Amino acid sequence: MKWKRQPQETEGTYMFSGQFLTTRGVTAKLTREEVLLIYNEIRSLVEKHNGLDYLQSYVHEETGEKLFFIDQLNREMIASGGYGKEDNHCTLLLASEY
Repeated sequence: MKWKRQPQETEGTYMFSGQFLTTRGVTAKLTREEVLLIYNEIRSLVEKHNGLDYLQSYVHEETGEKLFFIDQLNREMIASGGYGKEDNHCTLLLASEY
């Protein structure tokens, strides 16, 4: 995969378990396979570490372009019951779309 995950800045309890969304930029630039590889990598890391920082970033090894993968709710927020199902989503976007 040409997209390399960058080290996260802090630990976290974000599970990336809500609805998975992609932006128009990601849909236009990345293949379905690339998107699924990123999603599956993050889900695997969530399981391994029992949560991650809300922001995961990737850099394309040839172009230097950046991607952000952002989760909205952490484990404690979900458990609180104070948020609706529609609030629980994670989004993969180009850094330029942020």
